[in-house]
Amino acid sequence: MQEIRVDHTLECSEDVFWDRVFLDEEYNRGLFVQNLKFTSWRELRRETRDGLLHRVVEAVPPVGEVPTALKAVIGQGAGYEERGVLDRAKKTYKIQVVPNRLADKVDVKLEISTSPAGDGQCRRSVRGTISAKIPLVGGILEKKLLADLEKSYAKSVDYTNRFVKDKGLTAP
Repeated sequence: MQEIRVDHTLECSEDVFWDRVFLDEEYNRGLFVQNLKFTSWRELRRETRDGLLHRVVEAVPPVGEVPTALKAVIGQGAGYEERGVLDRAKKTYKIQVVPNRLADKVDVKLEISTSPAGDGQCRRSVRGTISAKIPLVGGILEKKLLADLEKSYAKSVDYTNRFVKDKGLTAP
C-alpha cells in the first residue's frame, strides 16, 4: 500500500475554492481535459443527500509511460469512476476511485481538505491510500498511480491559481 500526502497553497479563500472553483464545469474541463490532457472527463451525477453533495465523475487520464510488467495487466485503458462526497461544513471531499479494470483488486481512497493560509489564500491537502492486490505487479502499479497523482496535483496548483486570477476570485 502506498500513501499520498500533498499540500499546496491556492491563491483563493477556502469558500471561493469550494463554492466557485472546485465544482465549476469550466474549471474542471480546463483542468482535466486541457491542462492534464485527460482523454475524457465528465460529471455523470450530482445530488445532495443529508446535507452532503454526492458526485460521480467518469474520467480517462493519459497513461503515459507504463512499465512493461504492467502493460499486460492494465491494457490500453486507465479509465475510472470517481465517487465523491463533498461536506461543505467540514471543507472536505472524500473520493473512492473505481477503476474500469481490476476494480476488485485496486483500491484508491483520497480526501481533499482545505485550511486557511492567510491573506486570502488556502492550503489544499490531499491524503489517501493506494492499494493494488495483484500478484507480481501490485507494488509497481501502486507506485505508478502514486507518481501520477502527485504529478497531477502539482500541475493543478498552477492551473487553479491562474483560473482564480483570471476570474477575479483572488483576494484584493
